[in-house]
Amino acid sequence: MNQNQMTRRQMLQLSAGFGTASLLAACVAAPAAPAEEGGGEAAPDMAMTELSLWSMSYPPHDNAWNMLADQYNEANDERNVTVEPKTDPWTTYASGLSAGTAGDLLSIHGAAAASFMATNTLLPLTETLGGMGTIKDRFFSAVMDYYTYQGDVYGIPLHNNTPGIGFITNLDLWEEAGMEPPPTYTHWDDVWQDAKTLTQADDDGIINVAGLSMRNYHNIQYLCGAIYEQGGTYLDEETGVWSVNTPEGIRALTELFHDPIFTHEVDSPDLPAVFNGLAEGRMAMGGIWIDYIPFAATAFPEGNFGFTMRPGIDGADPVVVGEGGWGLNVNAASENPEDALDFIDYLNDDGVMIQWLQSQHSLPCVFSLLDHEWYSSDEAKFLQPALATVQDWVWIGPVGTKYAMDDVFWPGLEELSLGAIGVEDLAARLDEDLTQRVQSFREDTGYEW
Repeated sequence: MNQNQMTRRQMLQLSAGFGTASLLAACVAAPAAPAEEGGGEAAPDMAMTELSLWSMSYPPHDNAWNMLADQYNEANDERNVTVEPKTDPWTTYASGLSAGTAGDLLSIHGAAAASFMATNTLLPLTETLGGMGTIKDRFFSAVMDYYTYQGDVYGIPLHNNTPGIGFITNLDLWEEAGMEPPPTYTHWDDVWQDAKTLTQADDDGIINVAGLSMRNYHNIQYLCGAIYEQGGTYLDEETGVWSVNTPEGIRALTELFHDPIFTHEVDSPDLPAVFNGLAEGRMAMGGIWIDYIPFAATAFPEGNFGFTMRPGIDGADPVVVGEGGWGLNVNAASENPEDALDFIDYLNDDGVMIQWLQSQHSLPCVFSLLDHEWYSSDEAKFLQPALATVQDWVWIGPVGTKYAMDDVFWPGLEELSLGAIGVEDLAARLDEDLTQRVQSFREDTGYEW
């Protein structure tokens, strides 16, 4: 298996975060000491304030953070930001915060932010970003909700990445079949028809190329969206109790995850999961996060991938349950909080944000960039179907660390794919296990809703 694939998946699994949560729970940051007053005249040459920015080690992020830091440093005589990528970010962040050695600035994905916010390790950014009224007018709620806790905002989101939007397409397989993927599907019947045409099997009927696979670690997002599309709900936000074992939940599990294998026969559990299956040319369509495309450009440069927006259940508009996005946060124990906040203020500019988005080939987090001309360019036009829906996405709810929900759903999805568990039994088990994860998170971190 490609080492880049392992690194990406291991990073996300580590962020499920109960080890991280327990480390953070023991680490309530002390407020930064106020600057001393007096002391005579200032020296004529003020010392440069050094700020460290900890980020996930990932080439597109490394390049973008260094680009933005270099621009900031060149225009700034008082501060210098140094980017320090970390291969195991959440565990490294938690250890650094506990030891008092963490960076001044931390790049924390919204899906992993809850434990950091609940344990008071991040500095509120509400006033720096203009107050809650301005924040609500500027940022999409689906990304900012992940950075919001008890009336304050603790991060600035820069790009909006999530599974649950649609399908990544292997364009080479479509071309071989003499087909072209539509920008948007409006009915699931059309999805299954195309998937059946694209599915390949050997002489014994063994599928060796899937037309569509939904087997991916993050795909609880698709389940949640499909439940909403039917008018159902899946979470009691006050109690943290999950309710997948409902008519809407049973239907979503059946149609999205059971039927591709057992009814439509367009996928097989003998094939790799979506991440590897797409890269290896074993899948024509796969349900996975939209920025698989720029990630693949680095990890699998020989690949040729596109994106197609999925339909909603019964022709309804699709409801995308996002998982937040990558952004930046300030360590509450930073010795230079005002300087760190100045860098946040620098990022909160459309001209800076679009540079990040162009480097990641990703979707915006602010209303003001929806009509940016870059999204009409050849390199970004694949994003247009998703761009048309992004302002209406919703967050998953107060579940704590969202990746912990993936850790529960993925093993169940694997069992369902193998025929080792039925849909109803899986729904009942998901209710129990997901609820336990949410309630344990709240107990471990003191997270209150």
